[in-house]
Amino acid sequence: MTRKKDPAILLENYLEKHNPPYRIDKPADAKTGLIVVIPAYREDELIFTTLKSLFSCEPPSFRVEVIVVLNAPEDELPAVVGEQKACAARIRDLARTDACPRWLDLFALEAYDLRKKHFGAGLARKTGLDEAARRFHNIETPDGVLACLDADSPVAGNYFTAIEEWFSNSHHAGASIYFEHPLEGENFPDEVYEAITLYELHLRYYLLALKQTRFPYAYHTVGSCMAFRAINYARVGGMPKKQAGEDFYLLQKLIPLGGFDELNTTTVYPSPRPSDRVIFGTGASVKNHLQGTQKQGTTYNPQAFNDLKTFFLLAPELEALPPEEFEDWTYQLTGPLRSYLLNSNFEKELRIIQQNSSNKKTFLKRFFGTFNAFTIIRYLNYAHEHFYAKSDLFEAAIATIETTDTDLSDILDEKELLTAYRRMEKGDGG
Repeated sequence: MTRKKDPAILLENYLEKHNPPYRIDKPADAKTGLIVVIPAYREDELIFTTLKSLFSCEPPSFRVEVIVVLNAPEDELPAVVGEQKACAARIRDLARTDACPRWLDLFALEAYDLRKKHFGAGLARKTGLDEAARRFHNIETPDGVLACLDADSPVAGNYFTAIEEWFSNSHHAGASIYFEHPLEGENFPDEVYEAITLYELHLRYYLLALKQTRFPYAYHTVGSCMAFRAINYARVGGMPKKQAGEDFYLLQKLIPLGGFDELNTTTVYPSPRPSDRVIFGTGASVKNHLQGTQKQGTTYNPQAFNDLKTFFLLAPELEALPPEEFEDWTYQLTGPLRSYLLNSNFEKELRIIQQNSSNKKTFLKRFFGTFNAFTIIRYLNYAHEHFYAKSDLFEAAIATIETTDTDLSDILDEKELLTAYRRMEKGDGG
């Protein structure tokens, strides 16, 4: 019988392989329980608005660190690096003022020569998270909490206390934190608020539809809305150096470890602004909607999720199914899903799952480790390329939420429907 490695040793091993090249000189306070990492690349005043919201939060019982990662690629223009350095100086000045609470330590971590090949949100987050993990290791707190924010994502006043309460349960290893994009205001044109309303409704519809398939790892994957213990961060090999989607990739490794769930008692408010820094995600979706290259307002057909629900309900039968009977077995499924499984050679993957499973529980864990969130997206894209037409977002979203006990009276448009989805997720108006 193998013994689990001590968490401190696991964290130390991770740091030996991922030795943080950018460090904060000041030692961490031994009472630090949470470190928030915020990448900032040419964020101007946005980062200070977010910091102000953090300063205004109710204090937790432990100390908090906020690490702002001022980053730039190795070939960046000197003027841009100068802007970043000036921002770092302002942050350090702010940390010394009375505006910064005494229970919060604010740091600017400067990383101006990041590899151009990997430069992006993933590498910036990794730079800060690796240093945060090192700081927790130095104070012998491997179960300390790491949280990710974005420079343009203010938080609710109970952000820190809600995280503290969540992780006071030793069984909680990670969380997807509830979020709401601003849907109106004077900071952006009406077209931006329209785009973000449609995009967020799509996200919430997708999550509910996925939950209804009985997929066990259905959670939002928003980079500015996640928190996890340092030891679990190390267990999965840290943040990937991806220029986009780094949050999705990290969480698909963290969630199956267990102890992960939704933290819906506080709120992060990500910006709805358009962006050309990444190829997908919130900023790209809003930008594409405004430019007309990819309008919001359509989404995956609900029938594609019904296909998955049938498949997942029948999945336990596959544990002892002889490989030569797999093709006949698939006739229980819809044509699109059957076509996908046969054309993607899922039978070979199934054999590997069966060979490495000693009981039904292990089989199902390995099954969903293979037919995971990545595979689900591949199936949905395949099904809509060859079989299904995209659905009208409002129609798909209202048909899906109607299966719950959510109050849908007087809902006339996407904004009102999104409000109903928000209430349902928070559990305060179903």
